[in-house]
Amino acid sequence: MTDPSVIFDNAPLIQSTAIFALTNLLGCVLSLLGKTQIHVDLLGTGSFCLAALPALVGKGAALSRVKISAAAVMLWSVKLAGYLLVRIVKLGEDKRLSDLFSSTSGTISFWVFSLMWGILCSLPHTLGSTSSSSGLPVATIVGSVLYVIGIVLETTADYQKWMFKAENTGFCNVGLWSTSQHPNWFGNLLIWAGILIMNAPALVDASAVVAAAEKASFFEIVWRYRRLALACLSPVFMLYLFNGQADGSLTTTVELAKGKYGSPEYEKYLASVPKIFPKLF
Repeated sequence: MTDPSVIFDNAPLIQSTAIFALTNLLGCVLSLLGKTQIHVDLLGTGSFCLAALPALVGKGAALSRVKISAAAVMLWSVKLAGYLLVRIVKLGEDKRLSDLFSSTSGTISFWVFSLMWGILCSLPHTLGSTSSSSGLPVATIVGSVLYVIGIVLETTADYQKWMFKAENTGFCNVGLWSTSQHPNWFGNLLIWAGILIMNAPALVDASAVVAAAEKASFFEIVWRYRRLALACLSPVFMLYLFNGQADGSLTTTVELAKGKYGSPEYEKYLASVPKIFPKLF
């Protein structure tokens, strides 16, 4: 049973939002002033690590759930930012970013979207860190297992594509990439779904349990789930973002890929392989 003595403190959420805002503002300024793209993923993806750090090292929150959640976010952030940094150093530039950063409005819009991504994607952790509840051990375990599966899939997909590109000039359709056009994004969805699950029980306002016993209104009972509903925006937003990139409605990724790999074989790959969720058979 949930503990009605649970306290919610919005300070960690405010602090996390401020870190995302300052980091992305710095990224925007650097993009406007310079021509390098090296800082983009270091600040955009690395901001997740900075935003989660206080929850990991803070003395006030000794909850194992919060520590595990923070460590999970930081591990993913450092891993992905490091990989993307190595990739951009090797490639020199990302054509998609070059086109976008060619104008002031494009540069600003990119960093505004990056800020939205950071705030919305991290909601399962940042909202979870506002709760004094220890959560449910089974949720922490299930969420952690799903997180591990996700990070293994994302890392494996990135490694397979990296090795493929080292020896080939065509599009990658081996390993996990034969089951999904974007298996790394599928792994990312599992990562954040896992973080959501481990924090979900702690996001329910248990003070409404007493109110429910006193014949509270339907709205008052539903209101206790408001933080959990907000946290669910993370996977919803990520799925929207990934689908938009995969079908070309949000970025020029599909157009650029077709221009680079345009062939009957590539068209067949696009038509037969799922965009994100892998085909198992």
